[in-house]
Amino acid sequence: VAIQCEQEVPEPARRPGPVVAIDRGVTNLLGDSDGRLVPNPKHLDASLRRLAHAQRVLARRTKGSQRRARARLRVAKLHRTIRRQRAHVLHVLSARYAKSHGVVIVERLNVAGMLRGGLGRHLSGAGWSSFCMMLRYKLEATGGRLVEVPAPYSSQTCPACGVVDAASRQGDRFRCVACGHEAHADLNAARVLLSRGNLGDAGRGGFRAVSGPVKRQLRVVRRGHSTVQVPGLLKSPGLQSG
Repeated sequence: VAIQCEQEVPEPARRPGPVVAIDRGVTNLLGDSDGRLVPNPKHLDASLRRLAHAQRVLARRTKGSQRRARARLRVAKLHRTIRRQRAHVLHVLSARYAKSHGVVIVERLNVAGMLRGGLGRHLSGAGWSSFCMMLRYKLEATGGRLVEVPAPYSSQTCPACGVVDAASRQGDRFRCVACGHEAHADLNAARVLLSRGNLGDAGRGGFRAVSGPVKRQLRVVRRGHSTVQVPGLLKSPGLQSG
């Protein structure tokens, strides 16, 4: 006998709280606009040698044999261990942000397309899609909100003066070629993402993301051999470098 019942769950009231932007990465799992860097545990990389060995053993086993069945089970266990370790880290992080912030801003990425590229294994190990999914439902359950903003040029943009130049990004460091602003590249990108989310109706405490491709909002200026693009949406006085 199956009994179904329906229960109305009231929408949680929107709660005020700090706003933070998160830049997801590969070397670091994430960097946020509050200045925090979280190293990527890279569970998949740490177990890669054992996993590769187990897969080679599996390939050598005769199909249908008991030894092949045991080898297949070992490979499956290694994958399961990695998934559980990764999920634990993501649950802890997403819960921490959902409890401490009212709005979390992330970049809108085509993760599925990137997984097919050269960074596929690293992005899968970092669990970008899973992290956003966890953030969204935990924020919504507590009256918070996840906001996605355009990703283009976030790694090349200076949050202090608004200049966009690929030469400003040097490995994991960002040094603006125009104003000299310096920061860790992941933290710098997080501050840019923070500026791309902007307050909506202040009376209602709303929050909306910048719409439309970022490139359309950039004014291109030629400076020597490089291209400098000055986005009009990066004029927030609260994001000037100190």
